[in-house]
This record gives sequence, structure tokens and C-alpha cells, in this order.
Amino acid sequence: MDKRVIELAKSDFAESFLHLNGKILSLDDYPHLRAIYNLDHPKIVLQFSRQTAKSTTLANMMVTNSILTPYFKTLYISPSVDQTKVFSHDRVAPIMDSSPFVKKHYLSPSIVQNVFMKQLLNGSRMYLRYAYLDADRIRGYSADMNLFDEMQDQMEDNIGVIEETMSRSEYKYSMYVGTPKRSRGPLADRWEDSSKNEWMPKCEHCGKWNLLDEDNIGLNGLICKKCGGELSAKRGQWVSTGSKGPELEGFRVCLLHFHDAPWVDWKRDIIDKRERQSKALFYNETLALSYDAGITPITKDQLREVCTGGEMSAEPTEYDKQQPCFLGIDYGPVNSEKSFTTISIVRMENGIPRILYAKKYMGKQAEYSFIHDDIPELFKKWNCTHIASDYGMGEASNSEFRKRLGVEKVISFQHLPNQKELVRWNAKLPAYTLNRTQVMANFFSDFEKGNIILPKWDDNTDTFMQDILNIQIDYNEDTNVMRYINTGPDDFYHATLFAALAGDLYHKMGNFQSF
Repeated sequence: MDKRVIELAKSDFAESFLHLNGKILSLDDYPHLRAIYNLDHPKIVLQFSRQTAKSTTLANMMVTNSILTPYFKTLYISPSVDQTKVFSHDRVAPIMDSSPFVKKHYLSPSIVQNVFMKQLLNGSRMYLRYAYLDADRIRGYSADMNLFDEMQDQMEDNIGVIEETMSRSEYKYSMYVGTPKRSRGPLADRWEDSSKNEWMPKCEHCGKWNLLDEDNIGLNGLICKKCGGELSAKRGQWVSTGSKGPELEGFRVCLLHFHDAPWVDWKRDIIDKRERQSKALFYNETLALSYDAGITPITKDQLREVCTGGEMSAEPTEYDKQQPCFLGIDYGPVNSEKSFTTISIVRMENGIPRILYAKKYMGKQAEYSFIHDDIPELFKKWNCTHIASDYGMGEASNSEFRKRLGVEKVISFQHLPNQKELVRWNAKLPAYTLNRTQVMANFFSDFEKGNIILPKWDDNTDTFMQDILNIQIDYNEDTNVMRYINTGPDDFYHATLFAALAGDLYHKMGNFQSF
């Protein structure tokens, strides 16, 4: 039997062998997607609006990569188990099951095919997982590619931890995909650092190249910004509008690119939504553009009003040494360039937390071997009563501190998204679990009321204060749910929150739950 090796672009392979809804895949109506299928870059960021085949594109790319590269391991990560299940059931599984070529040559009853793992006969594997507040469940996996879906909702602290799964890979591909929200955040920050490729159609009437946005929306279809003439998104090309030679290759895909698609009703999907939805939601979900609605839990002016504690000193006074203090820790990944292990030492004054000292462990000091020696010294130096830290990523360090300082000296807190009680003791962990949104809301209320004392804001404390301002409010109009997100490092805020919670619990109860 004559065998030949045929070299195909990834988009050619997908259009030749993958089936969707009972038909062979065709990108003829969506030529702008071919360049995305064919991407070969170590770091890629994709900004999609809704209804633009994001999930289908990702699933096709996962399957194509897994078939064309034997023993290739892809790790897909979404923020929730439901999102991962839907992607696995409704996107990946149908492509594999309905594509005759894939089914005949790459599937078998003898290999694993379930919600959280898809295996192929060529040795490739697709792991489908989820991570929200921490990435503990991802540890231990080995991958060649990390595919972060709904990147705008991912926690920045998790990204570096998850990417460690590629430490021994010869490929090390990272793909960050989502629908933009604000101009700061895990997705937006990477987009700003990318090549920012825009699909720009050329007007047949006046010759202007159009970067598609709200000004291209006509009553009946796409129009040229300059002359108002009818415009076709099919007649375009990708143009880089960002950094030259960037580490990240970026592409924006919005609903306007699909105005000729049979499933797009211009009035219903564009005109009516623009009139009915908030500007932020329309920009995000239809145009794939970020939009800052100005929703912040605290302003810079409000924060400055509570910076009344004087200059922060690395040396405690005699009075400081005589008072019980609490050392809060928010752990950061070792290899992160944005988030760092941070401590905050707090003393309670008439029920109000006063921050005495703070430190970020950066550079060589970020190594846990240094941290494990330094924190016990600071603990004793400041006459601290307890260490209060985050449970999960830092539990190994917590165990080390319990060995050095005593089991009863270290308490842990774990944020939970759906817990009804404000604070609850969980003896199985052991740790105090928190209603994340309500605990943070109460703490920001303390800032507004002046029920907290921060050090003077100067060059020495600026990075700590910025951690607080990096937190914003995210409001979901569909579910009517509010939550806090970070648009940059927020380590100092959480270290201080843990220390203040420990001080409050200690003075109210006289002690903590036993370990």
C-alpha cells in the first residue's frame, strides 16, 4: 500500500477531516479564523465576543493539535466545573464522535473518553479541568499546552501555578482566551502586551481600511466609517496594531466579523442589543472590546484618608513589642512576575486594625527557603500572637511554620464563593472558611468608615496601596451577582484581611479553635 506524507496547514486539516453538525467544517464564510487555526506561537491571547464560534474554534484547535502531534498533551482550564463540562460535552465530544476520519483512526473503546479526559490512539491526551480560587486540583499534571478559557474570570495568582505543568515540555504553549471586560485584568493585561491583530476590511467604495467597532454599525449592516458605504467583513486582512515583536500574539474576534453569517440577525443581534444593553455589556459581548464602568470598591482619595499611621518602620517600638500582633500572609507563586508572597503585621487598637509593617518577598527572597527562615524571625521580632494565612497553595508553608512556631500559632483561612455563613470553622482542613464576597465587602466598608489605620502613603508603601486599588467590582447583569476581581496584584490586601480577621476573632473569642 502506497503511503505518502502530506503537509497540511492546521486550518486545511480541520476543513478536510473535522465535521460539525453533520457537515464537513468550512471556514469559507469566516476567512479571518484561518490565521487563528494556523497559529504557531508560544503565547497567544484571543479576545472573542459572544456568538463568534469561540468554543467551537478552541475545540477544533485542541483536536487538530492532538492529531497532528503524537503524544501531545493539552490542559484545558476554565473557572468552573460547569463550564468545563459544557465544553467537554457540547464542543469536544461532538467533533470527535461525528468526524469519520477521527473516529476510524484515533478512537477506540480501549482508550479513555470521559468528561475530564479525552485520549487518542496516537498517544495524545486532552485534560479538561477547572480552577477558580486556587489551582490545587491542577498540580501534578504534565502538559505541552495550557488553554485558559474565560480568561477574564481566571485568578491571576493561578496562572503561574498552572503553567508549571509545562515545565518539562519541549513545546510550552500557552493560549489565553476569553471575552473582555475591563481594561485591566488577566485577559486585558495580556491583550495590551500583545501584537493586537485586528481584522480590517477594505471599503470597495472609498478604499479605507476599517478597524471594526461601534462606528461601523449601520441600520441594516456593516458600513464604512469614512463614506458610510456597505462594507463586507470577508474582504479583510489581519493588521497588527500593538507591539512589534511581542512575546504575545493577539487577535480580536467580534460579532461584526460574522455579519454575513446565516445565524446572525443584524437587528436582533446588533441593533436591538445596542439599544437595550448597557454600554459595557455591548462593548464586551458584541464588540469584544474592554470597557471600564468605573465600579471600584474604594477610590485613591478614600484610601489616602485612612493612611494616618505615620511612616512604616522595619523596627518595632518598645510599645509595639508589648502588644499582641497578628502576622497575615498571602502566598504568591515562586515564578510569578506580578504576584508575590506578602506579609502584613497588624495590631488591634480598640477593635480597629492598625498596620505596623508589610513586606513583599521578591527576587531571590521569593524562594520559600528564604521565606521559611524570615517569617519566624519577624514573628518573634514583632511579638506576634498568631500567623494568619491563606489555605491551599500555602499549606505546605503553613505546615513548616507550625513545626517551627507551634501548631497553635498558625491559623488558615480559605475563601469560598458560595458559603452562606460569614466565617465557619472546618475541622477537616483545618481552617476557617470565609464567604469571600461578604468578608471583602465588610473590609472595604471598614476602609470607608475609617475603621482601619494604614501607614503613611509614600514611596515605601506605594506598592502595597496599589494592591488595594487593583481590586474592582464585577457585576453580572444576567445572574445579578456581584463579586470582587483583581486587575493586578492584590496580595497586601488579603494578607492584611487575614491578619485583621485573626485579630478580631482572637479578641472576641479569647482564643481560636483547636488544631
